[in-house]
Amino acid sequence: MKCLIADDEQLILRDIKRTAAKVLGENTEFFEACNSDEVFSLIQKYDIPIVFLDIEIPFISGLEIAARLQKLKPRTNIIFVTGHEQYALDALSMYVSGFLMKPVSEAAMRKAVENLRYPIPKLMVKCFGHFEVLYDGKPVDFKRSMCKEVFAYLIDKRGAFVSEDEIRYLLWSEEEDTDKKKRYVRNIISDLRAGLKACDMEDVIINNNKSGYAVRTDQISCDFYDYLDGKLSPDKVNLSRYMEQFSWGIRPDSVE
Repeated sequence: MKCLIADDEQLILRDIKRTAAKVLGENTEFFEACNSDEVFSLIQKYDIPIVFLDIEIPFISGLEIAARLQKLKPRTNIIFVTGHEQYALDALSMYVSGFLMKPVSEAAMRKAVENLRYPIPKLMVKCFGHFEVLYDGKPVDFKRSMCKEVFAYLIDKRGAFVSEDEIRYLLWSEEEDTDKKKRYVRNIISDLRAGLKACDMEDVIINNNKSGYAVRTDQISCDFYDYLDGKLSPDKVNLSRYMEQFSWGIRPDSVE
């Protein structure tokens, strides 16, 4: 996910960024702006769902910036950050996502992010029944069918690293392990990342040169994980249909 922080005071900007990293996660891609021109340049170039915006900023006020952003990118979550309480009424009358006073506490920022006016779409993974990957309610398009199977396997491992050797065995079982297959696994991972990148979710896949690949479970909304966490009761799912299109799927009721 991308986030823009706009403030003309560098020390304050860095403080806000440190706090935002704790709230949004270290894998958030942050952009910085110190004036209105930089804000509009970044907003037009990138799809940025959250903007922390100082009200007193060159060259036009944060209130005017927000008014223009609401027309330019109407689903942008604008959270005002200021040291001046007198702006509160004007800011909130614009129906923005939040109004925070400097210095910004982690608790206050977390509450604002949890109550965004325009919730950030999540990567949704459906494991019970036919395995599906959705973003903003739409299926994620993967170039190869094997991309989907490898992603399903990583989901099944719940954040544990999977080596390239294990992925090759998953796909080709006892067949001879060749250099061609090794290259093909890397191509599958590359195409998997490309499919996720199209919805700005490529960071879901972690790559460790020594350990292999894993998923960031905290960035995924998954019925399997909800079941394991007790958020989804067994009577709401058909456990026997767990990832039913893959022969390697293990019934969740056997997972400790």
